[in-house]
Amino acid sequence: MKKLLIAFLCVLLVPVCVGAAPPKGNAIKTLVCTDMKAFQEVSPLAIGTIRSAGAKRSKDGKKIEVYLSNGDFTVESMSSDMVLPLKNKKDFILVVTFMNGSNPVVDGTYTPKAGYGKPFWSFAAVRVLSGPKGTTLSFGSNEGKSTISGISTGKISGTFLLQRKNGAKVAAEASGTFNVPLTTSKY
Repeated sequence: MKKLLIAFLCVLLVPVCVGAAPPKGNAIKTLVCTDMKAFQEVSPLAIGTIRSAGAKRSKDGKKIEVYLSNGDFTVESMSSDMVLPLKNKKDFILVVTFMNGSNPVVDGTYTPKAGYGKPFWSFAAVRVLSGPKGTTLSFGSNEGKSTISGISTGKISGTFLLQRKNGAKVAAEASGTFNVPLTTSKY
């Protein structure tokens, strides 16, 4: 009986421990960058299937990063910008960052034009396996917006359309929706 109970608990816990399986409502509509060599090395990326998704809030609540990926990763591994979990050239982790100056991140519209460290600022980056260990490419977003329409204990949802324009030309763009589990960092 004890072995049966342990086996049952392991089956229940494995999906939680193995990856950040996304609930419905996660989609990347566009993920392009025309002027970064590292992005071109791995393009086109398979953005049609999001296999891992999650978000992490800083301990003080002033920053939230949302992660969407086509690989099987935990939120902890997706949040590491020092050791990337990517194993395949077609794997990626899209990171949409929300910051609200000296205040906690709340529901609302965030833009790249707000500026670093200012209230309601947002930007996008993508982690790809370019080079021996991979890299994080900032999109240098200067147009668009990201909206948080539902933030609560344990969950965050919203939309994003972030671009980097050079004049009228769009050089980089990330757009989509998210509805992901939200955890809080120790830091």
